[in-house]
Amino acid sequence: MANIAISALPVAASQAGADVLPIVQATTSTTKQLSVTNLFTSPAFVTPALGTVASGVISACTSTSMVLTTPVLGTPTSGNLSNCTSTSMVLTTPVLGTPTSGNLSNCTSTSMVLTTPVLGTPTSGNLSNCTSTSMVLTTPVLGAATGTSLSLTGNNVISSTGKLGYTTGAGGTVTQITSKATGATLSKSTGQITLDAAALAANTTVSFTLTNTVIEANDILVMNHISGGTAGSYLLNAQSAAGSASINVRNITAGSLSEAIVVAFAVIKAVTA
Repeated sequence: MANIAISALPVAASQAGADVLPIVQATTSTTKQLSVTNLFTSPAFVTPALGTVASGVISACTSTSMVLTTPVLGTPTSGNLSNCTSTSMVLTTPVLGTPTSGNLSNCTSTSMVLTTPVLGTPTSGNLSNCTSTSMVLTTPVLGAATGTSLSLTGNNVISSTGKLGYTTGAGGTVTQITSKATGATLSKSTGQITLDAAALAANTTVSFTLTNTVIEANDILVMNHISGGTAGSYLLNAQSAAGSASINVRNITAGSLSEAIVVAFAVIKAVTA
C-alpha cells in the first residue's frame, strides 16, 4: 500500500461501531487498531479541563466535589442538596421531605410549616405569624407585647417591681354635673370620676349610674376616694350590669359634706362559672 497523507484520504460520511482507527500503543510503540465501539464505551476522564461549559447534561455525573459557578439548573424536580453551601439559592415551593436537622437562619419563607420542630435554644427571632397552641417558651423575654388577649390556666406571677394594671390609653376622666345623683359616661377600663360638690348629708348614701361599655354583668369595680374632700369620710361600692354600673357613695361622718371628691376606679373581668 502506497503512502497516502491522511488529508488525502476519502471523508467518511458516517461511522459504524465496527469501523477501526489506527493507534500507537504507548507502552510497546506498536500500531494497533481500535474500533469506534471501543473508543466511545465507558471513557474515564481524570480531572478533565472542561473549559467554560455553557450548556450540557450532567445527569450521570457521580462527582462529589464538582463546583458549579452560578449554574442555570433549569427546573429540577428532585435531587440532594445536603452538601449545598449556597447562601442565595431560591427554592420555589420545594418538597423538603422530612428533614431531621438543618439551619433555617436565612430562610425568609412566610408560609413554611414546621411540625413539632426542635428549635434548640433560640436567643432571638420573630414569632409574629406563629399559630401554635401548644408551644412552650421557657423564661422568654417578650419585650413589649401588643397582643389583644392572653389566656392563662395557671398563676400570673409578677416578680421584682412589676405591676399588674393598665397602660396609657386604657384610662380616662369625667366630671359629674348638677348633683351627686347625676349620671356620668366614661367607657374606659380605668379612670377617675370627679363628683359634683353638692351637699351629702351625714350617714346618707347617694347613687348614680356610670355608663361604661367596657363593663359587663358580674364584673367587679375596684374604687378608691383618691383625692379631693376629706379622706376617710366616704364609703364606696358598685353593682355592675351590661354597659353600666350603679355607684354608691355614702357619707359616713356625723355631719353634712359638700365636697367634689375624685373617685378612681378599675374594672376587673369576673364570671360566675
